[in-house]
Amino acid sequence: MRSDLHRRVVSAVRAERGITGLETAIILIAFVVVASVFSYTVLTAGVFSSQKSSEAVNSAIDEVRSSIKISGNTIAYKGAVDIDKVASTTSDRVDAVVRVALTIGVALQGIPIDVTPAYQLNATNKSLESSGSTSSLVINFIDQKQVISNAAWTVAFSGSNDGDFSLEPTERAVLTLWLADYKYNNTHGLYYVLGTDTTDPFFDGSVDLLGNFDSFSIEISPVQGTPLVIEKVIPQSLNDVMNLR
Repeated sequence: MRSDLHRRVVSAVRAERGITGLETAIILIAFVVVASVFSYTVLTAGVFSSQKSSEAVNSAIDEVRSSIKISGNTIAYKGAVDIDKVASTTSDRVDAVVRVALTIGVALQGIPIDVTPAYQLNATNKSLESSGSTSSLVINFIDQKQVISNAAWTVAFSGSNDGDFSLEPTERAVLTLWLADYKYNNTHGLYYVLGTDTTDPFFDGSVDLLGNFDSFSIEISPVQGTPLVIEKVIPQSLNDVMNLR
């Protein structure tokens, strides 16, 4: 009887040890699983964060690479603007800056920039006219008296080019901003004239004209990349051609 009791006690102790070992194994497995899930989550978050950082850096690089720069002088041209818009009368014409030309290029050997102009010079009489194309490059003119959004401009390439309107790193483009309309009359030839209202991209009144000591800004905004802002002052004397410093 004593032997039977001894066997039962030993058997119970062994069963308890077996249960304790099984529970320990389950807890250990649970810890391993939780640790694995946590590690995977942290690793995934790290990879995602690294990818986002890489995208931000690449986007910033693209912005810089697609920016434009000044690659030459900024030249202002004087002209006699017809105030009453009648070509036959010249006594009312006022001397003012009628157009500004500047040479641009692509910064940092970056990606090409579309410089398709919305305006062009007529092939026959050289008057200003619509090109019939949609321009993706926006140029704004700002001075103390007005803001001309999406101003009228034409383009001509300086030096070598491949014949299209894609400004590439090896090319230079001369953008001419027209502040007064440039018309042609069969009898009196070419002349500058004021705009009709705020819907056109020209000066509309004689008080708006750009004269000596006037300061202004030109903002050139490509589709992709940072805008280029140029600030200039008209010199004391209005000459036919002025290199603005």
